[in-house]
Amino acid sequence: MREEYWFYYILSYFNQERSVTTSQLLHVFQGKRTPSMFYMMEANQWHHGFLYNASITRQDLQQTLQLLLQKQYLQEEKKGYLLTNKGAEACRLYFEAHYYPQKIKTFTYVNVRLPFWNQLQLFTQVFSEFSYQNTQYVPVIKHPYYQENIRLLFQGQKDKKETLLKQWFGEQQFLFEQLEERQANVLANLLTGHHILGETKAQIAEKLQMESLAFDFYLQDILETVITLVKKNASQLVLLNTILKQLHLATNLGLSASTKDTYQLLKKGYTIPKIANIRSIKENTVREHILEMAFVFNNFPYQNFVPATIYQYLNKRFEEEENYHYRQAMQEKDTLEFMHYRLVELERMRQNGP
Repeated sequence: MREEYWFYYILSYFNQERSVTTSQLLHVFQGKRTPSMFYMMEANQWHHGFLYNASITRQDLQQTLQLLLQKQYLQEEKKGYLLTNKGAEACRLYFEAHYYPQKIKTFTYVNVRLPFWNQLQLFTQVFSEFSYQNTQYVPVIKHPYYQENIRLLFQGQKDKKETLLKQWFGEQQFLFEQLEERQANVLANLLTGHHILGETKAQIAEKLQMESLAFDFYLQDILETVITLVKKNASQLVLLNTILKQLHLATNLGLSASTKDTYQLLKKGYTIPKIANIRSIKENTVREHILEMAFVFNNFPYQNFVPATIYQYLNKRFEEEENYHYRQAMQEKDTLEFMHYRLVELERMRQNGP
């Protein structure tokens, strides 16, 4: 069944207007961080597939694509593939009856969802056992990094453990009340506490009559929803927001490690040439890092990186021509940089929809 879901999930990436290549799909699943790939994923709303499987190979994908060709769901077009009418109908019918990822609309939390889930599971177990004054139990998450985070929290609050416990339970109640009922039930059933062993993903997927891969995507959607709620309600979810902020920082705020270094220098007010000099990288690399930040961050100050006259000009031209291309812009404005064009284009895309 996993293979069947994967078959149709791959099919969902294709359309009947513009071909998609094997390399493009591979870059999505492996999480390639180039401006062109970020743009393609943003334009097609492929955020749910970004970094889904970093170990996937070209051969893996080609095997699935060959099956789709044999079924006549795809047709070859130059170096890529187009969706056929038969494929479009098959895909529509399949996902009318099966779950399709729908909550992940940004790249912001791609690095932090799994660490946050691990930490949430461990905190839930620790507070549950603490409420029964039990210290003899096997941690559900054994990685020392997450256990150290727990130790540091309690170390700084030695005389306030009861207060922390009340705060934790209050936050959990608030959070679960904000979730859809099925989301809340799934999350609760996965968690382990005092004399309560959380169910496995396979067990819950079977109860929901979901394929294992469909449930993987459903759980990712739940975690994205939880993280979004924590950020939105930071004043009510103080402990959860503290955990999230720490993990988000530890996972480079969703950026690559190199882009995070550039981000820190930008925050200090350094210019693009100065950052390139400090880091011994090309200025264009710094510009690519800025574009990565724009795609990853939900609130990005686009106008800070585009000269006012160019910003106004590009917006005017996009208003006049829906399909206003970079090549045209370059012919009209010889001082234009690709970064300027892409930033304005991205801002407009997010304001108006892809």
